Amino acid sequence: MQVASNSSQNVELMLQESCTDQSGSLVVYTTIDVDSIQLAMSGEDPSCIALLPQGFMIVPMLSSPNVDTPINANSSEPPFLTSGCLLTMGLQVLASTIPSAKVNLSSVTAINNHLCNTLHQIEAALSSSNENGTNFLCTEPTACAPPKQ
Repeated sequence: MQVASNSSQNVELMLQESCTDQSGSLVVYTTIDVDSIQLAMSGEDPSCIALLPQGFMIVPMLSSPNVDTPINANSSEPPFLTSGCLLTMGLQVLASTIPSAKVNLSSVTAINNHLCNTLHQIEAALSSSNENGTNFLCTEPTACAPPKQ
């Protein structure tokens, strides 16, 4: 990997792992700078490389009909199933390099904005294949939740 030494741009790469099967889809990723990649590839001790993972998991959800609902024995149609998915997001953040530092509101706001942007990108990707996409509301620094109906 060659990067111009006189470049004023900070070059970062994304390291990603993903998996999809019947249980759902999982995407875990982190950014890593070129210097760290070169350090690891040269065989030096990679323990000083900070990897702060982020990711999300989408799990399909199917619910069966209510047990108390009578099923028409003469019907050739299968019982009605409702479907959807559960989205779980997570991230690890280094708010400060000082161990005793306290997290300030601007850091919480920045983290919330990042989570909401990621949520909206996932929503856009899912709704492009499904016309009945769910809209999520992310405005407060403490919560990302579906809108109240």
